[in-house]
Amino acid sequence: MREVEGQDVTLINAATGSGETVMRIAEAAGLVGSEGQVRYVPTRAARDRVVGDEDGAWPPALMSRHRKQVRRSVGAIFQFPIDAGEQDGDGAPVSLTAFVTDWTGLPSSCAIAVHPGHALSTGLGPEEQAAFTGRFCRHPLTGDLLPVWVADWVKPEFGTGAVLINPGHNAADLEFSRKVGLPVRFSLAPKDYEGAPADWPKPPFIKSGYAFRTGATDGLPFSEAKTKYFAAIAERGLVEECTDSGMGTFQVAAMTADGDVELAWDHRRRTVGSLGDGADSVRLTLSPVLHAAEEHVRSAELTVVTPSTRVEDDLLALRLLLAEPGIEPAVKDAPEVVVVSNAQLAKGVDADVQDDVLGLALLVSAGPLDTLSVKPQHIEPCERFLKVHESLSAREHIAGQDLSPEIAKAAGQIKGLLGRQDLKQAFTQLYRLQKILAKSESVGEQEMFCYSALAHVLAGVSTPYSHEHLATVWEKI
Repeated sequence: MREVEGQDVTLINAATGSGETVMRIAEAAGLVGSEGQVRYVPTRAARDRVVGDEDGAWPPALMSRHRKQVRRSVGAIFQFPIDAGEQDGDGAPVSLTAFVTDWTGLPSSCAIAVHPGHALSTGLGPEEQAAFTGRFCRHPLTGDLLPVWVADWVKPEFGTGAVLINPGHNAADLEFSRKVGLPVRFSLAPKDYEGAPADWPKPPFIKSGYAFRTGATDGLPFSEAKTKYFAAIAERGLVEECTDSGMGTFQVAAMTADGDVELAWDHRRRTVGSLGDGADSVRLTLSPVLHAAEEHVRSAELTVVTPSTRVEDDLLALRLLLAEPGIEPAVKDAPEVVVVSNAQLAKGVDADVQDDVLGLALLVSAGPLDTLSVKPQHIEPCERFLKVHESLSAREHIAGQDLSPEIAKAAGQIKGLLGRQDLKQAFTQLYRLQKILAKSESVGEQEMFCYSALAHVLAGVSTPYSHEHLATVWEKI
């Protein structure tokens, strides 16, 4: 319909072949990978736009399904200034940021762990699970130097991809610290604790007790101490409250021998790299979803057709990519989305049914969201329609004959049904119109023009008329 209305239409149903597209996503958001998979890591800004429904008017049912995918975690983002005194392009000190949900024992934190693809990561070898980067950052409350580690268990999609390690007050951190040899300190202790060996706290001591060895906050209940810590760091401008909206990562490519694109991949850091800098050349088979990073796609009027089974992964990944603020041009309006359900061939239907017949049957036998069992009664009218169309198109037509009121009325009704996307009823009426023309001893040229335009729009069938002629006829219906 868009084609005959004079709009440029491009069908995208295969993977993009552009390495530049992959690099745009890697730079503006993030790509990570292992075991042959390459996964897109959406930025917090894109996640916040989607969670807040600030990325256009997507269909309400889809937004509801996407909201169910979100795992909300309430906490705060702390800044840990890099000890080397590095500065960004604006001259501000470079900081490592970490999302923290529990800072009741903040003063005794002893390290930061980042995921292998993090900007500060030095990567991990094939058998390594953790490694020290050789770098340190400052504790925003105490000023202590905290070593920066790389750990394979840190999730790039959670928070900022960095985790504050506090083994005295967190079970997972305690396990990690015992593996790599980090100190276990305490800043919380039971009430009336005096430091006698028999009463030493047993890690992990979680969200209980009173501040201990913390200076001005000593003796405060853990919840009051937590508030004091936040206030002190906030005065330094090194923390902000945050609710993290976790959506996971999304597979967008696979490493294959005959992939579409050749790129440099840093296996230690498990992300895109540079040849000659520890990276190897790999070939990737890319997902069509990556087209969302291309300028001509982002600036186009999009219609997305997706199976209902892909709404929570591929469609959500597409939505996040369109919401990424670091990929230009910015996208404000949501695309039109058509969700299609499953179909299967019922008994009695030949498995070798022709593609054009099956395609038409799937299109007109049920609504997109209806699960369809394709039966002979769906196939047979489509076979007859396409067969009659060929014979009707081959007939000689009478020139100069006006369009009959009956045909003109039927054509207008069919066009209206197509505009409302009621394809099942549109096909029923077009099938009836075709029968009328096929039974007529003579068919007028104007009637054939009108029928051909409708058949082309609905069924995609070829006609003996030019695209421009069909567009003119369509406008007059």
